Amino acid sequence: MRREHLIKHHLVRVRLGDKIDYTIPASATYGKPTEAIEYPEPLPANGDRTPSPKSPFNYRGTLVANNNAPQVLTFESSVERNATLILQTNHDIVELQTQQPTLPYRDDDGKSHTHTFDLCARLKDGRKIGIAAKPILKLIETDLIGTLLRIKQQGMNGLLDDVSFVTEKFASDDAAYNAKEILLSRRLRNEDEYRIAFDLLKGIRGPVTFRALFVGAEVPAHRRTALWCLIDEGLLRPAAPGRIEDTTLMIVTL
Repeated sequence: MRREHLIKHHLVRVRLGDKIDYTIPASATYGKPTEAIEYPEPLPANGDRTPSPKSPFNYRGTLVANNNAPQVLTFESSVERNATLILQTNHDIVELQTQQPTLPYRDDDGKSHTHTFDLCARLKDGRKIGIAAKPILKLIETDLIGTLLRIKQQGMNGLLDDVSFVTEKFASDDAAYNAKEILLSRRLRNEDEYRIAFDLLKGIRGPVTFRALFVGAEVPAHRRTALWCLIDEGLLRPAAPGRIEDTTLMIVTL
């Protein structure tokens, strides 16, 4: 979380009257997962190309995805990074790869070209979707949609079943923040805390602030994790799109 967000979060809590205890606890209270967390060595990136680690123009880096078989994934823009985080929260997607596959196509003049997809998503039903993740202006300037249509029309060599694209509208910083919280909650999930939070939602009628759902909890961090698990499952959702913060109005969908 950025420093300014931490400061805002602290000031909001103070203004709402929270009593903040700065005592260092005897043991960690951040997470209490039912199943012990394992940290296997991730597989190396296996894209068709490897972006340079630095660029004066783009935001670049790596992250680890795919819980069942962790792997290093590369990205070369904030849109790619955000999309990689957000798509992992989609329950229909079982695996993500980056910088692949590379497919040939011909332009309107008959010239041969190749295009490497930013992301490749494998779905539960086995289908593979090639995804271009680009800012909307670049999407328009480079006629990327036209390129994707040509690839689909000219055949995908059995490597893909369909093509798609995402922009910063979908892969926003706020949506990526929510995705990170969901992915973390999956790792820290505690079944007892989840059941307490689930039972709490049964008595909620109408909109309620996110913070009201964990105020008074013995360990608010554990309750917060359980609530994010409920958000992941669609049983709790924000009343409006955007970053989910303590003051966000939430709707119970049980």
